[in-house]
Amino acid sequence: MKTLAIDTSLAAGSVAALDGDRRASRPLGGAGEHARLVAAALAEAAAELGWRPRDAELVAVVRGPGSFTGLRVGVATAKGLAWATGARLIGVSGVEVVARLAHAAAGWPEAPVHVAYDAGRGEVFATTALPATTSPSGWAAGPGSLVPLADWIDSLAPGALVAGPALDLAACGPLLAARPDLRLPPPGARTPTAAAAGAVALLHAAAGSHDDPFTLVPDYVRPSYAEERRS
Repeated sequence: MKTLAIDTSLAAGSVAALDGDRRASRPLGGAGEHARLVAAALAEAAAELGWRPRDAELVAVVRGPGSFTGLRVGVATAKGLAWATGARLIGVSGVEVVARLAHAAAGWPEAPVHVAYDAGRGEVFATTALPATTSPSGWAAGPGSLVPLADWIDSLAPGALVAGPALDLAACGPLLAARPDLRLPPPGARTPTAAAAGAVALLHAAAGSHDDPFTLVPDYVRPSYAEERRS
């Protein structure tokens, strides 16, 4: 199935085209570059596989967790592609993608993966990816919460499987060094990628899942400042 995938959930975004066993990926640069580069990057990735974005049968996008601006760009672009091409649209959880990447790279046993995203202000959005036979990808993201980074690491049980973009924060290094009992994946398997998101979306598509372009919305790590002031 000809698939276009978008991940703008983090500062270093990417897009990918997938077609059978073939993959083509393109980086999107920093967060401020996503909106400017995403259309051309998708066209380049699809052209590498010999087709055009309008030929896509499935559009996948990481719906979150992530930043406001990045997720809005990715989800809006994915919706536009789905409307224009008639392709199916699937929004995938970055937590689900990270769990699959980490397990594949680290060879972990089937067990929950504790995942954290940088939420700013010294906090992380912490959740747990659970093995789930009812999910086409084999994983389901549990509920998350905002907690101080140090508190999250302190809360992890010895031997816990830990992944997520927050592990690459400078402030996280000393805290992890004090917890050698935790099990971490290699750096390249801690964050979602467009290609990995596309692979997860294909599993969901094979199970008959899809999202409505009119109702798909991003999953942010925290309310906006305006929403916080109103609460």
